Amino acid sequence: MTGSCPLLWCAGPLAVYVLYKSSSKCNFILKIAYLYTTHMLMACVVSVLCLPRPRHPDNGLLAVKIMKPVNDLLGIQWTIEGLELLDTEESAVVVMNHQSSVDLLALFELWPHLKKVAPIAKKQILYAGPFGLACYLLGCVFIDRKSPTSREDVITAGVEAKSNGTKLLIFPEGTRNGKKGLSLLPFKKGAFHVALDTKMPILPIVVSEYNFLDSQKMIFTPGHGTIKVLPRIDTSGYNKENINDLVELTRSRMLETLKEISQPNPTHSSQPSSSSRSLSAHSFGDHSCLSDKKDS
Repeated sequence: MTGSCPLLWCAGPLAVYVLYKSSSKCNFILKIAYLYTTHMLMACVVSVLCLPRPRHPDNGLLAVKIMKPVNDLLGIQWTIEGLELLDTEESAVVVMNHQSSVDLLALFELWPHLKKVAPIAKKQILYAGPFGLACYLLGCVFIDRKSPTSREDVITAGVEAKSNGTKLLIFPEGTRNGKKGLSLLPFKKGAFHVALDTKMPILPIVVSEYNFLDSQKMIFTPGHGTIKVLPRIDTSGYNKENINDLVELTRSRMLETLKEISQPNPTHSSQPSSSSRSLSAHSFGDHSCLSDKKDS
């Protein structure tokens, strides 16, 4: 009986490996489990190291270094275009399209270039165990969407961001848009109200459609993502009366760029390729939802 223990220890990982290689659905589920587990575990490490200086601007850079080995296993390569547009300490309201939790990996790629960034997140994330604590220590601003003061809270965060040269990051679509077809959801107006109230420019950033990810078919392959930084949009010529024009201008530029930088969806086989080493996931639950909920 004792001699069979080593066989049992080997049989478990072997069975998991066989499922990973032979079933696209099991492959997908295992990748999700990997992402959840590793990000929660690494959030513990990040939290411990960042506790001595909570919400310090360099905490984000530290987290990027810690997460890089984990993220490298995902099999996703990134290209960033327009980095020269980030070569400034000026504050801004950053708006970025939101597809899935892979956006978190894109944000890690951007963070060293954004330098000082404060993502807006819904308050529930703060209670997501080590992940929530790590987000707080990295400088995330938590907003209670159901609170009657939520708009004022976002404006306050914007005023603080402008005073210390921080970029406030918001997902203006308000929720994940995982649909294929090179589309953007209608933009909420919260980010644009912040920009007008604080007199900060809008800084659009577009991430290409994830042609390597299909959540409905439960397929995730190694792939490539492009992140493009667009020129800032000066908000000095806009006010609350013509805010819709600012929203539409920003959205149209981002949609045009999304179509420009996205690649056609490759033909996915039902089985993961033998060379696939990718570990990833479509959704990090609601933990990745750093979104703009205000509509007026």
